[in-house]
Amino acid sequence: MIDTIRVAISAIVGGVVTGVFGVWLQRIKNKGTNESIYADHTKELFERLDQITQERDDLKEQVIKLQGQISQQNELIQKQNGIIDSLNDQVGELNTKFDLMEENNADY
Repeated sequence: MIDTIRVAISAIVGGVVTGVFGVWLQRIKNKGTNESIYADHTKELFERLDQITQERDDLKEQVIKLQGQISQQNELIQKQNGIIDSLNDQVGELNTKFDLMEENNADY
């Protein structure tokens, strides 16, 4: 009976040890497989990274150009605001003169 228990325990321990080693070996195998997948696509990944970097640099250049255009537009707007203010002042002066002329004509 003790021999039967020893055989059963040995079988169970042997199965557990075999299972642990099997899982461990599978993980090692999977790790190697994943690394080989990345290695197979490294060139494509670097090409894509270069493309994305170039697109980013192109967009930076566009942003810089657009910022320059915005600055020019802001300067133009400021000049136009000055012209509008000057014209408003001139219209105000003309209105004052017309009012004075109407008052002078009303006195006659």
